[in-house]
Amino acid sequence: MTSLPNFFSTLMAISSSGPAVRLHSLTCPKAKTKNLRVLHIIRHAEGFHNISKDYKNPANIDAQLTPHGISQCKELSQRIQEDKLHVDSIISSPMRRALQTAHHSFEHIFDCQLRRKSTPFVACEHWRETVNYVCDVRLPLSQLSNDFPSVDFKKIIHEHDPIWKFYEEKHGSLQEYQKIRESSDDEGLEKRARKAWQTIAERPESEKSIAIVSHSAFFMHMFTRPELGVVSYEDADVEQFMNPGFENCEMRSVAFEII
Repeated sequence: MTSLPNFFSTLMAISSSGPAVRLHSLTCPKAKTKNLRVLHIIRHAEGFHNISKDYKNPANIDAQLTPHGISQCKELSQRIQEDKLHVDSIISSPMRRALQTAHHSFEHIFDCQLRRKSTPFVACEHWRETVNYVCDVRLPLSQLSNDFPSVDFKKIIHEHDPIWKFYEEKHGSLQEYQKIRESSDDEGLEKRARKAWQTIAERPESEKSIAIVSHSAFFMHMFTRPELGVVSYEDADVEQFMNPGFENCEMRSVAFEII
């Protein structure tokens, strides 16, 4: 088992020279000319913590979807099928609300797995929500693996949440420290965002259409904070498209090139 310090040592080794990715609108001539790959970026559906806004309540640890959140996923799944949207892989945050969103939104794909080649469904620690409160604490890997047997957890190397532990050791327990944690750590956020894009860069070139299921605050830091320097935009149209905050279960599709 990799030690906790090694998790962050790996992050700190990521280069911060220039953007990690350039995003293009799907209608951009360059995206078509270069035959760029496509990302379908999805925020998780409504979780119980989104209703109560009680992010520090232990009852909301690794918060799950509400019944309405599951209905949102069913609606997204219907649109995906109507649009005949094809995905070659699904990359998800390992938080339950993200895994549930991916499962319910692409349930039609999993229902067909016996009749066609399996679509990779991969959990990735680096696409998690910014870790600030109890609702952002990941459950143990063994429990998640048991609850989500269709998910590939091979890239999750820690049984217990290494990011929460890091900030707990830095700031103290939830009772001792009530303010935001990772969201105030620009250096750590930048490194993790770069690592998240590196995991996309490492996907096979044959995966032309990739779904990512993640979280609103992580998207906000990644897509709307140019001072972090992680994402660049080919034109003003795609920047304007990606700048507003994501609603629950909202999906936005863009072309991308790793820089």
